[in-house]
Amino acid sequence: MMTCKEVLESLSEFVDEDLKADVVQAMHQHIGVCSECRAEFDTLTMTIKLYRHYETPQMPAPCHDRLVKVLELEKMKKKAGQSSSGSEG
Repeated sequence: MMTCKEVLESLSEFVDEDLKADVVQAMHQHIGVCSECRAEFDTLTMTIKLYRHYETPQMPAPCHDRLVKVLELEKMKKKAGQSSSGSEG
């Protein structure tokens, strides 16, 4: 039987159906008897379901433009810090 750690490490692949049949069977067996892993599985599947159910909110254009400028500024600051570095850590 799989351990909780093994189940949790493979949980997203399990939900995405990216696992071999024998692993899927082992996951089902474990989740069937482990309430903690079952709760993690239920939470993940519900989160995905809710995410897919609701539309992604659109950011107003002025906010988007400001956000891009801030991110570009942060990127430039980071590059400047890296090029003059040695002193920053």
